[in-house]
Amino acid sequence: MELRQLEQFLAVVDHGGLGRAAERLYLSQPTVSGSIKALERELKVELFHRTARRLVPTSAGHQLVPLARRVLDDVVAVQDAMRGAREVGGGVLTVMCTPDMSGEAVASWAGGFTRAYPAVRLDISEVGSRHELVAAVADGRAELGFTLAPDELRGDLDFIELGVQRLLLVRPPGHAPQARRVPLAGIGDLPLARRQVTRNEEDAVQAALAAHGVDAVTGATVPSRNAQLAFVLRSGFQAFLPLRMCAAALDAGAEVVETDPLIESPFGVVHRAGQLAPAAQQFVADVRSALGVWFDAIAAGRASGLGLVDAVVAARDAAH
Repeated sequence: MELRQLEQFLAVVDHGGLGRAAERLYLSQPTVSGSIKALERELKVELFHRTARRLVPTSAGHQLVPLARRVLDDVVAVQDAMRGAREVGGGVLTVMCTPDMSGEAVASWAGGFTRAYPAVRLDISEVGSRHELVAAVADGRAELGFTLAPDELRGDLDFIELGVQRLLLVRPPGHAPQARRVPLAGIGDLPLARRQVTRNEEDAVQAALAAHGVDAVTGATVPSRNAQLAFVLRSGFQAFLPLRMCAAALDAGAEVVETDPLIESPFGVVHRAGQLAPAAQQFVADVRSALGVWFDAIAAGRASGLGLVDAVVAARDAAH
């Protein structure tokens, strides 16, 4: 049985005869007649009573009508769905983040995409670790996973690097060092508010401090970057925070210090191996573009003689 046979069968039913059906389908009348007879032979049943003036469906023909319509409707639905898979249309794009790449940060990069494709609903959520994120992407609960670069990645997943996360030291109001740039080994003795990491993840801050012989006291371990900033502002702790948060920390009265060397980690997107769906591909491209503008603005500030902290503030102000 072929779809064209069902289509021609319904045309004969809807238009009351072979001649009109053939005209509507831009086919010859013998072609439509032969298709109907072939369908009857295959189904081993007569579908029409043949009168001198028209074809009238038999009881079997009447039974076939709703079934044939359902088949053709399903084919149209499949075609529409696959067209959506080829183009950025509607639907839901599921995006997952880890605390070191918060949903708030990803949302701030997504403005261009949401304005261009309002019919695509973004579903952005956070999990507690890279291990959870990788598992969620692998089993299809998330299409894209924003995270720091994993040390190892299973073979059915790929990683797209988008940039390097740089952390600055944020200290409570009134605790600025004499210089805006200090050696990593000279960060002082204020307790640190650190982000929680699981046992199978490396803390980039801890690794960098250990490499430079810094035995910093941990005053609090918290689940998110925002909680780190809250501890800095209200509890007299210090914390290492990403550049984008540092401008907000300055606005809140905190002191922000560049360390030498900086604590840096590559970040990007984990996805299932193979070509991304169009919406996901466009989302990644738009995020990369937004990040490129941000990084270029900071680089321009540095080239003009600004320190990193002031260049971050200038880039943030220019974006607004």
